[in-house]
Amino acid sequence: MIDTVGRSFHLSYEQGSGGTSLCLTIAKKYLMRGNTVLWLSKTLPDSQRTAQILQGLNDGELENIIFIPVEINLEESSKSLKYFTKNMGYEDIIIVDDWCAKTGKANKNDVTALTKIISDNKTNIIATSTSYSKVNGNINQWESRGGKKIKDYLDTVFLYRISDLSNVRLMKDREVEIKISLEEIGFV
Repeated sequence: MIDTVGRSFHLSYEQGSGGTSLCLTIAKKYLMRGNTVLWLSKTLPDSQRTAQILQGLNDGELENIIFIPVEINLEESSKSLKYFTKNMGYEDIIIVDDWCAKTGKANKNDVTALTKIISDNKTNIIATSTSYSKVNGNINQWESRGGKKIKDYLDTVFLYRISDLSNVRLMKDREVEIKISLEEIGFV
């Protein structure tokens, strides 16, 4: 699927393509290896979907996932990360799901907070946000939120639906495009 160990990236996804499901699938792999997953988001993932994807994990593995709600804004919530991340290492991961608003330009304070999270931690990080469409000449192309500042800190990986009627998704990581399938148990 995608190599996440030793790498941080920005998952820029088409709305409805399964960005949160992809992150849950990646989180499950980390938990199965005995690693810690710290999940920071404005809304918790759907409990039914989370249970489907994380099924099969034992209690010890599930104890290694920590959900932190973004209550006021990303900057305020990121301050509590220090307590949780002090024992996290290179093999662990922080997932910042929907780090900025789904529409419009990314808020400058959110951009600053995300770059601080990245620079303050020595672990793997995935930050997600919705893509937006940009017309360049006659070509309609997808762009990621956060602009150059986020691109300076993180590689960008895009996730798109191929069709509204299919569970197959297209993931573009740099110049490599792969097809992945969204199933009940997550991405395969």
